[in-house]
Amino acid sequence: MPTDIFIKRSGSLEVQHRKVETLDLAALQKELDKAFGAGSLFLEDEDEPLSPERRIDAPSLFVHHSRCKRIEVTVRYAGRTFDHKFGPGTTLKSIKRRAEKKLDVDAADAAELSLQIAGTNDRPDEATHVGSVADPSNCSVVFDLVPSDRING
Repeated sequence: MPTDIFIKRSGSLEVQHRKVETLDLAALQKELDKAFGAGSLFLEDEDEPLSPERRIDAPSLFVHHSRCKRIEVTVRYAGRTFDHKFGPGTTLKSIKRRAEKKLDVDAADAAELSLQIAGTNDRPDEATHVGSVADPSNCSVVFDLVPSDRING
């Protein structure tokens, strides 16, 4: 069965696509290491690196290539902070939900909030992997949980 592989990587919002007839994680790892330097492959929203021997039978998958094994994430909201280490393939949607729960953000308020990279106006899409926006030199990122932009029409 053919597999569509969507590849994200550290320090880049670019998504690469490969369609393969046979999924070979070891070969993919080797190809990405050659192109971007030594790293590990992570399946989206998983904290542990993919084993090259792991069998995945899926029509598509999202992976993240990173030299960072964990990303130290801080989320700030209303004078409180949430700190946690995530795998680099963790989506911002997952991080936002976990931070909202740990920071006791009301569900109605949570629907109106977005993650913004601290010190910037950048609000990456929720499908973005945290490893794509983290500082690759120290494997960390700080977000502020801020009100979402409203579009009046």
